[in-house]
Amino acid sequence: MLNIRKFAQIVILLIVGGLSLVLAGGLLKGKIVKKSQEAPQPESSQSEMKLTDIEFTEMEQGKQFWTLRASEAVYFHDRQMTKLKSVHLTFHLENDEGEVILESSEGVLYSGTKNIELRKDVRATLPRGYVLLTDSADYDHLRRMVSSESAIRVFGPGGEVDGSKWEYQIGSRTAHLAKVKASLIMSKLRLGKN
Repeated sequence: MLNIRKFAQIVILLIVGGLSLVLAGGLLKGKIVKKSQEAPQPESSQSEMKLTDIEFTEMEQGKQFWTLRASEAVYFHDRQMTKLKSVHLTFHLENDEGEVILESSEGVLYSGTKNIELRKDVRATLPRGYVLLTDSADYDHLRRMVSSESAIRVFGPGGEVDGSKWEYQIGSRTAHLAKVKASLIMSKLRLGKN
């Protein structure tokens, strides 16, 4: 009888010990899972917002200064930038003197400065029927200037001009070209007001 009693005590101790091990293992596993869930995730530069068919208008003194349209806009908060596709940027000139329209396949709008980069197949439609083609152009909002360090081609009434770079001052509506090669038909040029 003593053997049965010792045997029963050993079995009970083994059961209690086994349950204790299972319980301790469960608690330990729960803490490990909880810690892995609480581990800080590295910040990624993934977009925070994606919009389609957007339009943004910059107003100055109650008038439209420029309007930006894009088929897609992907905003990155950590870099304060918005990547754009199928970009259409229109500068509204003062005194109803027309518009300057820039179009490109891709672009970037920088939120803090309102500077805009245009990339791939940039086309600028200028007043008086002139068109400029280049690979890239940059708009500097503070200086109110569009520029390109890429080779350019301008064509329109009266001729064609090739250059190595270009700057267009929006306020004064003046352009500066570098290393120019021109083919002009003087009688068809539109240099002033018609």
